[in-house]
Amino acid sequence: MDYAGLTDWMFNLERFGIKLGLENTTEFLERIGNPHLDFKSVHVTGTNGKGSVCAFVAEILRRQGLKVGLYTSPHLVDFRERIKVNGKMIPEADVIRLGTELRKSTEDMAAEDKEKQLTFFEFTTGLAFKYFSERNADMVVAEVGMGGRLDATNVLLPEVCAITRIGLEHTNYLGNTIADIAREKAGIIKLGVGVVTCERKPEALAVIEGTCGKKGAPLKKIGKDFDVENVTQTISGTTFDYDGAQRLSRLRTRLLGAYQAENAAAAVAIIEELSNRGVQVREEHIREGVLSTRWPGRLDVMSKKPLIIFDGSHNPDGVRTTVDVLGRLGVTPLTFVLGCMDDKDVRGIVEAVIPAASMIMSTQAKYKRALPAQKLAEVVRSCYRGPQRVVASFEEAFDIARSETLGKGICVIGSLYLVGEALRTYPAHKV
Repeated sequence: MDYAGLTDWMFNLERFGIKLGLENTTEFLERIGNPHLDFKSVHVTGTNGKGSVCAFVAEILRRQGLKVGLYTSPHLVDFRERIKVNGKMIPEADVIRLGTELRKSTEDMAAEDKEKQLTFFEFTTGLAFKYFSERNADMVVAEVGMGGRLDATNVLLPEVCAITRIGLEHTNYLGNTIADIAREKAGIIKLGVGVVTCERKPEALAVIEGTCGKKGAPLKKIGKDFDVENVTQTISGTTFDYDGAQRLSRLRTRLLGAYQAENAAAAVAIIEELSNRGVQVREEHIREGVLSTRWPGRLDVMSKKPLIIFDGSHNPDGVRTTVDVLGRLGVTPLTFVLGCMDDKDVRGIVEAVIPAASMIMSTQAKYKRALPAQKLAEVVRSCYRGPQRVVASFEEAFDIARSETLGKGICVIGSLYLVGEALRTYPAHKV
């Protein structure tokens, strides 16, 4: 089977939906040799910022000379983005080889009992862990797919756990309040394992602190045990001082926004916690890692003249943060090319965009869960009185936005799937 055929089979597993619980993942991993026991790990959950934190930690450790596996989701353009070692995507040949090998175990489980049918994420988690084991990774930085307590990645026995900012998401699975969702996120906390969080909401912190107390897990909180100071934001990046177990002045990241300073600070706090577990990292490698980290599709400046930004924020909290950053950078108002998934808080996303909008263009990604552009436009019309357009084809919508831009530039926002389509269609705009 070739790469396209194997990945088509994998993506077809998405028809089995989302299945929270560790029983099938545990059995699957046992059948393939428990590869997750072969490496040390850092486990990161949260609503917003968890991918960036993972990227920062992985890059810092790589600069120190470790062989680092990075497991994140979703991908933007190529499935292989999810599974990297030292910044390089898993080769197609290894996806074919491992995917074909692990497919047999998957089909054997389903044949024994239909309740043992693996989902797409369960299968890819096993594939990733098997690859990291084969590559003899020194450390794996793994991002939770959804929630935490029942996520397939929660089979890991990490050196450090981390919880980034928490917002309302996947409420049909995780609960309807911040405290409910924090409880699911805190499910990754292990007995005696250090925890780092950049969450500040009292209702979420109360849950995290309570869980840490019950499990004897030392907790490092932003604003108490580490923090950022003197944050400077420009269209080219963010500079800040870190104050934690050590003080590091004028750290710089190419990622935009004060929240990325907090994400980077959480990563440094994780590195400091790893030092308590015997992983020593020099200051120069922290600085190099923070500076060299890239996280595509998140407040990603593709062009400065004209200004074109791709941002995968897909919940109201994330979009509000993006809009705040854009305002502080002085680049608003903008023409927003907006597309959402049908299971998101669409009205909340639209309302978050409005303060920075000179025009909103409703469109949709070529993805089965994409909200139809016309339905999105109905929401836009119900709460926005400014210029607006409806163009179902993203490619056409983007072309029109470029030729009819109102404001200081264009921002594609609302869905990582939409940003993935934008990156596939317009990669040459990258500056």
